[in-house]
Formats: sequence, C-alpha cells, structure tokens
Amino acid sequence: MNSLTTRQKKALETREKLLKTSLDLFNKHGFEHVSVEQITKACNVSKGTFYTHFPSKYDVILEKFKELDNFYSTVEKSIDGNMPASEKILLLYREQMLYLTNIVGKDLLRTVYTAAMTNQVKKDHYLISPQRKIFQILNTYIEEGIKLGEFRKDLQATQMQTIIKRCMRANVYDWLIHNEDFDLVAEMAHFTAVVLNGMKVEATDEVT
Repeated sequence: MNSLTTRQKKALETREKLLKTSLDLFNKHGFEHVSVEQITKACNVSKGTFYTHFPSKYDVILEKFKELDNFYSTVEKSIDGNMPASEKILLLYREQMLYLTNIVGKDLLRTVYTAAMTNQVKKDHYLISPQRKIFQILNTYIEEGIKLGEFRKDLQATQMQTIIKRCMRANVYDWLIHNEDFDLVAEMAHFTAVVLNGMKVEATDEVT
C-alpha cells in the first residue's frame, strides 16, 4: 500500500480540523447559529476549502455520526444467530445505547437532533434514512421474527419497523432532555421490551 503524499496528509489534517472546530462551535453556540464563514475563519481556511471536504455544515455532523454504522456492523457479527429475533433487537439497542452514552455523548446528539429539526436539513435527513446500517439490521430481525412465527402476522413488517424505530428516537430524546439520573440503557431495554411483547404471537394464537 502506497503511503500518503505530503499534500494528501495536509488535506486530511485540514479535514479533521474543520470537523473538530465545527463540532466545538455547534456545541458552544448551537447548530443554527454557526455559519460556514465562522468555521472557516476559526480554521484560517477559505470557504472553498470547507466545501471541498463537506457539502454543507450538516454533513460535518453526519461525518462524525456515521461512525456509528461501522459500530453496528461489528455488533451484528457478535450477535448469536440462534437467538429469538426480539432478543436480537434488544441486544442491538442495548449496544447502541451504550455507545451513545459512553462514546458519542449528549452534546453531539443534541446537535444532531436540533439540526434535524431546522430548515437547513433536507426532509429525508440521515436520522430516518432507511439506508442506515442499524435500520437494515433491524429490518432483517423483524422479517426473521415474522417468518419464524415469533411476531404477529396481522402487522406488516413496515409497521413494526416504524414502531421499533420510534422506540429508539423517543428514548434518546428523553435522555437528552432529562438530567443525569435518566439511565438510557435501562429505559431503552424496558420500553422496547414492552413494545416487542405487544408484537409477539400470543400463546393462544399459536393454537389452530
């Protein structure tokens, strides 16, 4: 593998500086109150340099946030394929909540959620994109649960997907607006387990 040239190394350093500076400014002043000009001035680079690395200031957040998808792929490989689908979903969410709590943190997530609610973000923003790795994994588990008779068949897979995704966003939002006594991992486990139980086939339903 060829080593990076001096120019390539410089470009990577500039990109990382833009990323870090942008996130620091967003956390300090709020996403909607920070302009690309402020970011570039703080980094002592031109606007053209910024747009070479990031199409928009929201893409700065997404670049950091997308690191989660690599984590989800790792989690998926570690989950026992013989587990019931509902337990796989609970384990996936548990690992996600631990990562958000210990690695991502409230500051960045607040920025992501705030930015998603501004008119500077497209309607089909990354938070709800079906292309996200976690949603693809989730969909696989739901379809598996329906096929194997664990989940009810009177609910469409897409309906179940929507409900379970909302479990995630609702709990994360509550975590962001509560004090430190809100245990995101525990609350997510309890809330999602209750929802999943409502989607399972009742014992009486299995009798034909």
